Amino acid sequence: MKTDPDQFRPVTWRRRLLLLALGVATAVTIVTTLLAGPGGVRTRPPADAPRCAPGQTTACVGGTANLIVVTPPASAARP
Repeated sequence: MKTDPDQFRPVTWRRRLLLLALGVATAVTIVTTLLAGPGGVRTRPPADAPRCAPGQTTACVGGTANLIVVTPPASAARP
């Protein structure tokens, strides 16, 4: 199968500019995503935030978070 050399059209300057802009935007997005790290925006608690009293675990600075952990079922005892 022969191809006609007249079918080739070089990339226009507008298309080149678009590809360059997309490449730069992609690179900037990747670098900022890598530099930001996980967790998003972290804020410090206000200075007058209540500290946890002994035995208190919620609604205070230094409290705990509730987690749901799935554990495998206990294996059946062997006779």
